Amino acid sequence: MNKLSEDGFVLPLVLVVMALLTAGAGYALTRGMVELEANRLNQDYQLCIVTAKNAMAILQAELEEDVNYSGTGGKSADENGGYYEIQVFKTAEKLRYVEISSEYKAYHMNFSGEIELVTEAVPSGQIVRFNWKMVGAV
Repeated sequence: MNKLSEDGFVLPLVLVVMALLTAGAGYALTRGMVELEANRLNQDYQLCIVTAKNAMAILQAELEEDVNYSGTGGKSADENGGYYEIQVFKTAEKLRYVEISSEYKAYHMNFSGEIELVTEAVPSGQIVRFNWKMVGAV
C-alpha cells in the first residue's frame, strides 16, 4: 500500500520544483534587464551633462578670443553625439549672461550663468568669474 501512494507523488513534485526554478530564472532575467535599462538611461543623462560642459568650455574659449561672441546661433553637434546651443547676452561692459541648452537622446538640460571678464586686451578677454547653474532638465 505504501508503494501505491509514492508512485503518483514524484511527478507533481518535479513539476512544482521546475515551475519554481523557471519562475526564479525569469525573475532574475527581468531584474537584470531593468538594471541594464537603468544604467543606459543614467549614461545618457551623464552624457547630456558632458555635452553642456563641453559647450561651456567652447564658450570660454570663444569669449577669451572675442569678447563680443554672441553664441552658436542654433544647435551645434558635440563629438559625443549630443547637441548644444549657446546664447550670450551682454549685460554690461565686463558682464555676460549666458544660456546653454544641451540635448542627448531623450534628455534636455538648460544651464544659465553669469560671466565676468577682464577686457583690457580688446577684442580678446579673460574670464575672471563664471557662475552657472542648471535651470531645467527633461
